[in-house]
Amino acid sequence: MLRRAAAVLILFLLATLAVPSTSAALAAADAPPVQGGECPSGSAVDAMGQCVTVSAEDGGSNGSSDGGTNPAAGDKNNGSDDSGAVWLNVNGQRCLFEGVTKPQPRRSEGVWEGRTEGVILDCMMEYCVPSPVREFIPDCPMSRVWVAAAPGAPDPTVLAQSAVEQMNLQPIEVGIVPEDKPGSIGIVGMPQWMWVNEPTPNTFGPIEESATAGQYTVTATAKVDKTVWDMGDGNTVTCVGKGTPYEDRYDISDSPDCGYKYTKQGEYEVTATSYWTVQWEGMGQFGTIPVELASTASIVMGEAQVITQ
Repeated sequence: MLRRAAAVLILFLLATLAVPSTSAALAAADAPPVQGGECPSGSAVDAMGQCVTVSAEDGGSNGSSDGGTNPAAGDKNNGSDDSGAVWLNVNGQRCLFEGVTKPQPRRSEGVWEGRTEGVILDCMMEYCVPSPVREFIPDCPMSRVWVAAAPGAPDPTVLAQSAVEQMNLQPIEVGIVPEDKPGSIGIVGMPQWMWVNEPTPNTFGPIEESATAGQYTVTATAKVDKTVWDMGDGNTVTCVGKGTPYEDRYDISDSPDCGYKYTKQGEYEVTATSYWTVQWEGMGQFGTIPVELASTASIVMGEAQVITQ
């Protein structure tokens, strides 16, 4: 009797192991097959060729058939795993970060979705990445995705500011008649000439510098757009360009591009403010940094005296 009971028990256990669980059978039946090699939005292809939903919760399903235990995927949907690989969460699916797309696509391309900031990255969807429980899928395309900033990337505006600091921008050296020196006196009503004296790349531009952090580089280009001259009497003169240096042969003619006439005698402090535009680009982003620099000069204006005999 004992032998007979043992045999019946063994047969019962074997029959139980051979039959799949109801939940597993339902899950397999519910998983839609891949249509045209693609899965609906919010799902991915598992190792059995079925579409499965990818959880966006930390420690949840990673889109593979191994129940979220794929060692190559780590235990989070965003971040680095133990191997140092960086995973992105793209529309609820995990994507292995491969690098910044080079060159960056034109802003008119659909991947930008009308955005003007951010960066396009290359990444490989998790179901394309081979693992101990998942074979490599041949011809699996690289995905391009938009993000506000690349993983681990520095702030591009900080690199841009660093590039500006390397330029060592300086205010202009004031050129003016009458000159800023003892004994030099201008005549009220006569033309004053103003100009940028001996301009250099870091006093007038253009000048270009780059700043790099790791694999990321931002390049900035700067130039003066205009110089605003505060004449010290309540009036200002805006000049575009460097101006024309005065020469004795010009006599009492007006400056062709940057001049002024005083109406009262006195001592005036003239302030020349140069307005720079710094344009920077890098890491798939771009921007503008305004810079203002000022320098001063003191001049004396007198009235012409008529001498009669």
